Amino acid sequence: MNIGVIGLGKIAEKHINAYKKLDDLEIFVNDKDKTKEKLARTYGVKWVEHQRDIINDDSINAIDVSVPTEHHYEIISKALEHGKHVFCEKPLTLNLGEAQDIKEKAKKLNKLVIVGYLYRFHPGFQLLKKVVEEDIIGEPYYAIFRLGGRGSHKIWKHKRGKGGGVVGEMLVHMLDLIMWYFDKVKRIDVLHKEVLLKKRNIENKLRRVDADDVILLKIENNKMKIVCQCDLVSPSYMNYVEIHGTNGSVCTSILDFFPTVLYCKEPKGIYDRGHNFFNFPKVDLFYEELKFFLDSVRKNGDENKTDSIDQSIEMLKLLEKASLLYEF
Repeated sequence: MNIGVIGLGKIAEKHINAYKKLDDLEIFVNDKDKTKEKLARTYGVKWVEHQRDIINDDSINAIDVSVPTEHHYEIISKALEHGKHVFCEKPLTLNLGEAQDIKEKAKKLNKLVIVGYLYRFHPGFQLLKKVVEEDIIGEPYYAIFRLGGRGSHKIWKHKRGKGGGVVGEMLVHMLDLIMWYFDKVKRIDVLHKEVLLKKRNIENKLRRVDADDVILLKIENNKMKIVCQCDLVSPSYMNYVEIHGTNGSVCTSILDFFPTVLYCKEPKGIYDRGHNFFNFPKVDLFYEELKFFLDSVRKNGDENKTDSIDQSIEMLKLLEKASLLYEF
């Protein structure tokens, strides 16, 4: 199988490292910055001078879109029209209309589009889904979702309307998990958001930024209340999710030094009364999600396990309703 990677920034480098662990795969790359040809050679992948040559190449089965969000729609559309399956970094697009158009194109052309919400592939978060679905902690009524990082990698990630900021970079990951675990979200209230760090050192230059880097939400889902806090101001990456129900609680994190703890008031299934502890090792989530993507392509586009486009559209609707869509 041949894969074309468009964009050779930080995230694409992680994708290439993951692809290189997979068998029977040839990687082609392009970036508008022609100086990155040397970097492509260090990765041992094939440099292609023009983006159109990757998209038009009939020998390339799928396209990996690893460019800023404002360019997603144009590249995904062209890739689909030229018979390619698509993996796209989150979020899918900047607006609802573009996402709906991609869905129609993908359906019409019978092509797969998967969006990169890699937290779903972590064993701790997969355990939480199982615990909720199998009623292990009873009926959930309260949850906390937290994700924080330092930011300051690229200027576009801190400029409004470019797909960055705390909404596009962090919040969408937690919303994806919330929508994956629970029934349709009924309401989002924005309790607080602001640009806390108005100047950032980005690529060795002090830059003024305007995208919100802190946000706190209250989310309602039937009888359930969820608090979600995300930021781009945490010097050390931070993440955890805790869910509380009528028969107990469960807490996990993407961080391997955080234990996963399941507490049951009464034993349920294979889980004992009291605390049940799990320790998951560090996982290459890029490998797991891209392996799933390529496996799905080989199966002729089985997207059922991710619902990527539909869920991305529902998320954009939620963000629009909460007046957050144009924050990123």
